Amino acid sequence: MEHRTLGQRYELVEQLGQGGMGTVYRAVDHRLRRTVAVKTLSAELVRQPQFLARFQREAHAAAALNHPGVATVYDVGEDAVDGFAAPYLVMEYVEGRTLAHELRDGPLPAEQAADVAGQVLEALRHSHGHGIVHRDIKPANVMLTRAGTAKILDFGIAKALSEVATRLTGTGVAVGTPAYLAPEQIEGRDTDHRTDLYAVGCLLYELLTGRPPYTGESPFSVMHQHLVQEPVPPSLLRPGLSPGVDAVVLRALRKRREDRFADAAEMKSELERVAQTPMVPAMPTPTEVDRPAPQAQPESVEAVRRDEAATGADRVRSLGRVVFRPTPEGMVALLGSTLAVVVSRSEMISTEHFPLVALLGGLAGCALLLWSARLACAVAWAPVAEAVAVWSEFSRANVGWETRYVVIALLLGLVAGLCLVAGYRDERSGGFALVAFWFTGLTSVWFFLDDLRKIGVFYVVLLGVCLALGAQTLKTRLAESGRPAVPVPERAAR
Repeated sequence: MEHRTLGQRYELVEQLGQGGMGTVYRAVDHRLRRTVAVKTLSAELVRQPQFLARFQREAHAAAALNHPGVATVYDVGEDAVDGFAAPYLVMEYVEGRTLAHELRDGPLPAEQAADVAGQVLEALRHSHGHGIVHRDIKPANVMLTRAGTAKILDFGIAKALSEVATRLTGTGVAVGTPAYLAPEQIEGRDTDHRTDLYAVGCLLYELLTGRPPYTGESPFSVMHQHLVQEPVPPSLLRPGLSPGVDAVVLRALRKRREDRFADAAEMKSELERVAQTPMVPAMPTPTEVDRPAPQAQPESVEAVRRDEAATGADRVRSLGRVVFRPTPEGMVALLGSTLAVVVSRSEMISTEHFPLVALLGGLAGCALLLWSARLACAVAWAPVAEAVAVWSEFSRANVGWETRYVVIALLLGLVAGLCLVAGYRDERSGGFALVAFWFTGLTSVWFFLDDLRKIGVFYVVLLGVCLALGAQTLKTRLAESGRPAVPVPERAAR
């Protein structure tokens, strides 16, 4: 990269990482002759004039923190970018890897996971004592040094973001990473130090099991689970964890703040106490000669059944609650549903059953949006694309069999096939490709087939695509729900 100097003092030497808030560089402070980390904020934030004052205020507050578990904030400044004042943050340079990188090798040993979470809680105890709430605790914001010391990064930025977003929208907004957001953040309510404890619960859960407590196809789905679904106890994902560890994690993940730990010190104390309890062996050793209690195994099976029944009940109850935090893919699906209803009320296609199919497609798209944005896109946009294809008049009856038109129709069919494959394979954001599939595919069909076959082919393709995507989505969900029965291998301690 081309070396760039900020404030005639900080020379950016190497890019270390990039995220939604900005880019982090290793830099040299030429005035004090030391290596520092510089975070420049993204262009979207730079263009918010009210963000700068809040950012500087929170950065100065974070600079007052003096704790070995907090990456020290040295300075805050501005640099001109495209005519805007672009703020940057100068922090202590920490050699090591983030917990996000550590987790790529699998879950941490239980003792190390408890130790790291305890260090994070100790740092938060210090910051909460100074009235500073982080609001974005996650593996990417916790650095683990070579000596095994945990350091929290990015103090102050999340609060500045949340305040600006609230002013811009007039309502609360979720600022942070969906996998670690507390329910009060998702609903836009006030946050306090217990919001950080919820995020630490998510962090500890992932350190122990290798995955966050809630996963899904989209951020919308994950946030919905945070609001209505109880997490699976970590010991079901990683047999051998003590019940005390389960209790600490699950208490931190309570929906109501009042039900969580009172403060970071209480949670740290309880975690240290249960961490001293030896892990429960997953299976009896071959040398064990004591006769097991007659009811031990049936009680264990019954307990698992109760957990499964409770989880199933939570899933049923979750269908009744809607969370208005759509992703871009979800917004596209909602737009398609609206257009499908509009098409059903028009006379764009004068066939007997098409208006009813379009109406059902629009309503089904809205309903499926809570389950899978990709499937909602596939259902809602189909009748819209069919109506557009009909009104385009791109058919051999209108333009004939000229070579150029045939080539265009064939290319559209080829693109449609590629889009369908891409949409089927990408379970996270394949809805965009499926929208493109409908428009290109149905335009190609409209050119080659006669009027008697076109609408029938549309119904068959619509049914086939929806069944295939629905079956794949259902299979993925069933695999995720069955995952707790699979033990998570513990990697060797470093």
